[in-house]
Amino acid sequence: MPNARICKPFQRLNFWMKIPIRHKIILAVFLLILLPMTLAGIYFHWSISYMLTRNANENLSQLIHQTNDNIENSFQIIDNTSLHFLSNKAVRTWSIEDVSLGDDFYKKFLNKSEIEEDLKYSLMFNNAWNISLLSTAYVFFDADNFISVLKSQPNIERTNHHNLNVYQTVSDSKVRGKEILPPTASDPTVYFTRNVSNIDIPKQRLVLIFGTSEADLSAKYAELVSFPGSMAYIIDNQGIVYSSSDKQLLGRQVQPSILKLQDSPSASEVNLEGRKYLFASQSIGGTGLTFIVGIPRKQILSKLSDSIRNYIWMIVLITSVSTAAGILISLRFTRFIRDLFHSFNKVKMGDYNTAMPTYKDVELNLLSGTFNKMTSEIKHLIGQVYEKQLLVKESEIKFLQSQMNPHFLFNTLITIGYKARLSKDETVYKMVTAMTELLQAGIYASGSDMITIRQELEFIQFYLYLQKERFDDKIEYSILVEDESILDLLLPKLSIEPLVENAIVHGLEKKVGKGALTVCIRKEDDSICFEITDNGLGFESEDMEWNNRESAVLRKPGHNNIGLINTHKRIQMIYGDAYGIHIESRIDQGSKVTVRIPVDRGESSYV
Repeated sequence: MPNARICKPFQRLNFWMKIPIRHKIILAVFLLILLPMTLAGIYFHWSISYMLTRNANENLSQLIHQTNDNIENSFQIIDNTSLHFLSNKAVRTWSIEDVSLGDDFYKKFLNKSEIEEDLKYSLMFNNAWNISLLSTAYVFFDADNFISVLKSQPNIERTNHHNLNVYQTVSDSKVRGKEILPPTASDPTVYFTRNVSNIDIPKQRLVLIFGTSEADLSAKYAELVSFPGSMAYIIDNQGIVYSSSDKQLLGRQVQPSILKLQDSPSASEVNLEGRKYLFASQSIGGTGLTFIVGIPRKQILSKLSDSIRNYIWMIVLITSVSTAAGILISLRFTRFIRDLFHSFNKVKMGDYNTAMPTYKDVELNLLSGTFNKMTSEIKHLIGQVYEKQLLVKESEIKFLQSQMNPHFLFNTLITIGYKARLSKDETVYKMVTAMTELLQAGIYASGSDMITIRQELEFIQFYLYLQKERFDDKIEYSILVEDESILDLLLPKLSIEPLVENAIVHGLEKKVGKGALTVCIRKEDDSICFEITDNGLGFESEDMEWNNRESAVLRKPGHNNIGLINTHKRIQMIYGDAYGIHIESRIDQGSKVTVRIPVDRGESSYV
């Protein structure tokens, strides 16, 4: 039993060691993502809950202040309107002169008409009247004499009765100046009054009464009471309600618990009738009134709860997406390990064509590129050695083939030449001599014999002379050398002559009309450039593939013992990949073959 207990940890360790590294990485990524996201979710839930609660309180306080400012601004506009009217000339005259109406009907009519005209004129361009902040305007001289301006009241008699009651209330009061009277459930109008006395005759009074609908005031805080169970009041110091969301309380006194909240300028929690409210109050400057708002805390936090619920779902979604993304990414990265081992095994089996795929990640793509470059270089080195040996064998075979009784061939050609000279046929003699020189150059050319450019040009001139005699005036040629010193430099034997032969055979031989060929030799920095240009038939050089022997050998069989592809390969094997043959050609537009080799004075050894 003790041995069994000791073996259990080792069994678990062995089990862990047997888990593939890909699965270990996936599990580690899963834990590394899930654990921090869980802790972050808990922290942010607490943090955001606190922040949203604080912001809700601050936003509520700010909204209450803004609403209160709007209400105060409305009261100020009405007060300014009354002052503007009292500053009219007719009212000023009434306040300093004896203009009592008495029994003089005509005088009474003139005074009333003049003041009524001033009242209408004052309201005509008044903003409070235009936006319907004011609904009625009355000026009382006494209980029986008054003037009025109404905004389409449905019951004028009842409106007059209400304003008369207000006048009597103000007249009985000892208060002089402005006064605001509360509405009632039967008359939901807030009255703004100003009581003006004559300087010399104090009993001679003029009472200005402006009426505004309580509904216009309550509309300014309608947004605050949109929450179910919310309450709002505009009260005076005694708790009389001037405006409320509960219209039955108009003109009545609020509860003592609400009245106590007048001194709470900032939002605070209040337990009212077993429910928690967030209350805030602010005085309406210069009016003696206070604006109080209470919103159930549950209603405020209901939106907060929705926000927190949405946040939790968002955290769950982000965690799920992050975990899935982490697993997919880890699978993708670990796939590289699988690809790497698979590729190594294929190379181990001798498959050097193995190539790893490209990756979007820079580091992985660098490793993949390094591996592919390594296998490519191994394959290239193997192929280069193989092709070099193949070229050597091919040259040796052709050299052996060319040795088939060459003395008989040369002696025969020399005999023909002497016969032609004895017959005084110089053309045939020169042609046979040129042909002999070309055959000797081709038969005894080994794969890498170096000759001067001057000697190569002699072979080219022998060949062009023979073709000129063959086609007569159909072919014109020219050889241009930039600098005579170039002719003493070295190059592989028969590197240029096969290209000239290719231009004649494939470009000019079948051309309709006169053909032209130019051989230009020039020096560019540390290189020598040979350009063989013809105006022959041409071909699509883009379709040519140097690595495809069948595509690259453009010459007819039998025209030379060294093919075009072999010439290109031979130059690159001697001087390197930076040198070789470049072809530019278009159908019916001719061809330009450029051979580039380094400046070779025989002092350097090339591989």
